[in-house]
Amino acid sequence: MKRRYYNRKAANPHGTHTPVATPVTTHRPDRKRWHLLALFILVFAVFPALYALLPLISRHRLLRLATAKPDLSGTPDRQPAWQVGMLRPDGLRIIPSGRSDASHVLDPAQFSDKAVRHSYWVATQIPAVLNRLYCWCGCENRGVHRSNLQCFEDKMAVDCAVCQGTAEIAYQMTQNGVRDAGKIQAAVDAKWAPKG
Repeated sequence: MKRRYYNRKAANPHGTHTPVATPVTTHRPDRKRWHLLALFILVFAVFPALYALLPLISRHRLLRLATAKPDLSGTPDRQPAWQVGMLRPDGLRIIPSGRSDASHVLDPAQFSDKAVRHSYWVATQIPAVLNRLYCWCGCENRGVHRSNLQCFEDKMAVDCAVCQGTAEIAYQMTQNGVRDAGKIQAAVDAKWAPKG
């Protein structure tokens, strides 16, 4: 926008005092110059500073991701990795492995206690079923937890009502025609899993 003012010194050739308009402009830098200056500042000052900070930002982000606790809010895609003892879709709490026969079960005849002898005998009758069942006795604290069958391959089950009870539940259910290890595990869980 241009300003105009009247120059009083300028005289009209006819001797009248009619003011004559003399244009006066204020100095404004050209817009192109401002754009070039802003571009220069961005290219040579802001971008290099951001580029220098990028490794720090990335390292901070990676550190935050590495130390973040998993979100277990219940969304299906954010479930924790499966571990022994966690319920699987097939109803089991272990992945059956190792021996599924009674070749390593201790001889029931060596035990004088009738209940213990019976439990070890059960293990000789249904070893494949017991090898699919998770035992809540805590024997996984001794090392790798294979199955309830493993409890009868040493003297773990001698003094453990949980080991013996798990085998007895499995035996009674198989005698009643139940062959689904997931259903047997559910019955074991109902009896021996910690409440709450």
